Amino acid sequence: MKHVKKHNCRCKCIYCIFLLFIFITNTFAQFRNISKKAIIDDCRYSITYSYIFIRDTIKKEPRYDKQILEIGNKTSHYYSIYGDKLDSIYYNFSNNTKLHKPDKSGTDGINPRAEARLKPNERPQYDNYYMNYPQAGTLTVITSMVFKEFIYEEPVPKFEWKIQADTMTVLGYKCMKATTMFRGRTYNVWFTPFIPIRQGPWKFNGLPGLILKAADTKGYFEWTATGIEKSQNKNIYAYNFDKTKTQKTTRKDMINLLHKRWKDPVGLKFYLRPNAQSFSYKDNTGKIITIDRNNIHNYQSTYIPIPELE
Repeated sequence: MKHVKKHNCRCKCIYCIFLLFIFITNTFAQFRNISKKAIIDDCRYSITYSYIFIRDTIKKEPRYDKQILEIGNKTSHYYSIYGDKLDSIYYNFSNNTKLHKPDKSGTDGINPRAEARLKPNERPQYDNYYMNYPQAGTLTVITSMVFKEFIYEEPVPKFEWKIQADTMTVLGYKCMKATTMFRGRTYNVWFTPFIPIRQGPWKFNGLPGLILKAADTKGYFEWTATGIEKSQNKNIYAYNFDKTKTQKTTRKDMINLLHKRWKDPVGLKFYLRPNAQSFSYKDNTGKIITIDRNNIHNYQSTYIPIPELE
């Protein structure tokens, strides 16, 4: 019994570290300078999606993001509306207010999540997907982690779709079902041939109609269209990132980093902050714990699923 109790205590400590890293990598680390954006295309269509995802496979509490697919003449851009909103809030206050958590009175600084009126379970995903950019046939992916932007390019993915007999209605459009096995996961999607756009949320593409709903068979990820708008006088933008905070990588290396969030969260912290010799966090009792670079323990958190595994 003593051994079990000790093990449970250690798990709580590890889980606390895990929560710290989720907090660091998804709250304060991602803000971007919205003034450093360039127009890359005109926007013809805007499709909003509700994105539901599981971040903690122990508690299995769903998290929500509001995302948008902007379709242009040559390119498309898929990103988080919530993330973009937080960027705007931070930018507007960054010149005269330090970003930190407010005190109990709510007057000590700016809390962008509160300003954006995000609920506790609403979590923006700081990933940007540019289809056919910077040239046709290329998918550019940008992911943020702890004050650093990781960018990689890959050929626009080719999905092997199998169209099924099932149908459903989304936003009043009759949709057909299609299935695919893609990089380690099986996905079911519903597309409408009445909107002849061969794209959808995330990296999905290649069906003879716009994808309005998609989900993996494990129940970790689900995208559902909530609105379609034919855009007028709207542009598609790309960020001009600070080269000192940007790292070019490959898709394979990016997947390894994403796995590292749960396999080795402490090692990931030091990898992303190479000049840091130590960092501190509060454990579940409120005690401040300091971890030194020269004495890193092999902590592991609960599994964090990602849309592609290989």
